[in-house]
Amino acid sequence: MRMFCIAALCAAGLLVSCKSGKPDISNIIVPDVEIQRLDRDIFTASADELHRKYGAFFDFYTEYILDIGNFRDSLFTEYFEMFKTSGIVMEARNRVDKQYPDLKELCGKLTLAMKYYRYYFPDRLIPKIYTYIAGFNHSFILTDSVLAIGLDKYLGADCKLYDDLRFNKYMSRHMHREKIVSDFLSTLVASEWVLNGRQNNDLISKMLYEGKILYATDMILPDEADTLIFGFSADQLRWCKNNEKTMWVTLIENKRLYSTDYLIIKKLTEPAPNTSEFTSESPGKACNWIGYNIIAKYMKNNPQTSLRELMDDNDYHRIFAQAKYKP
Repeated sequence: MRMFCIAALCAAGLLVSCKSGKPDISNIIVPDVEIQRLDRDIFTASADELHRKYGAFFDFYTEYILDIGNFRDSLFTEYFEMFKTSGIVMEARNRVDKQYPDLKELCGKLTLAMKYYRYYFPDRLIPKIYTYIAGFNHSFILTDSVLAIGLDKYLGADCKLYDDLRFNKYMSRHMHREKIVSDFLSTLVASEWVLNGRQNNDLISKMLYEGKILYATDMILPDEADTLIFGFSADQLRWCKNNEKTMWVTLIENKRLYSTDYLIIKKLTEPAPNTSEFTSESPGKACNWIGYNIIAKYMKNNPQTSLRELMDDNDYHRIFAQAKYKP
């Protein structure tokens, strides 16, 4: 069974998108999203009941996320009770219950998103959706048929628990309810189209891969704010738009585009307070935003290319050449 744990990051602040040309999804039929609340059930149901309801996902949750073993183990009940009654988990439970008394709004947003997802990718599975608490370890848990949301990672940027746990500010300011949907979709898309690091091991390939994930998320959520899609504040997004050419020239002059140095690629494309190649005002992952712009330019130059064809195309050097990107 394919299973992953994902620690998603997001950004506070909204900037309304100016997207157009949304597809007609009036004939797309998907079941209304229903979310099973493991975050509540663990406090009211027995381990046997939880296993019957959540199956293999419950096993993965307890063995690999909580690290307390299988529910059949002799010491499982003791360890499970220790987890549920720990101070930090009880506080997380209280805050989750207060902020998420019901998930009707989230279900509605995800149902609409799944219609767009089915429109673009009709053969792809729409996962079951659960919510959970895991002691702030993961934003999402992904299995073959489930994509689960860690609600304790979306308690709001001002949540004191994040300060107590010493989360970096550039991370904790991202953890708010408005970012759940775009994080969910980008996680789902990234799980379906995984970067082959051996074949595409240079910076430009990583930038365009991340750009594809952003582009697909943007298409599936046409009404979502750009700041939520990209994970930037409004000021950070403005900074990127004002400095796009300068960033691009810096990458070229520093001979970064075809670098295969893992540490260089990591610091330019993964979460950080800023992108160190640029300035302290730049957001982390600014290179991924450039990757999105290159992908958007490629799609503009190749209007016959469908989103599915784009996602299946792993020839990033050819995509880059055909984009003819000149900021």
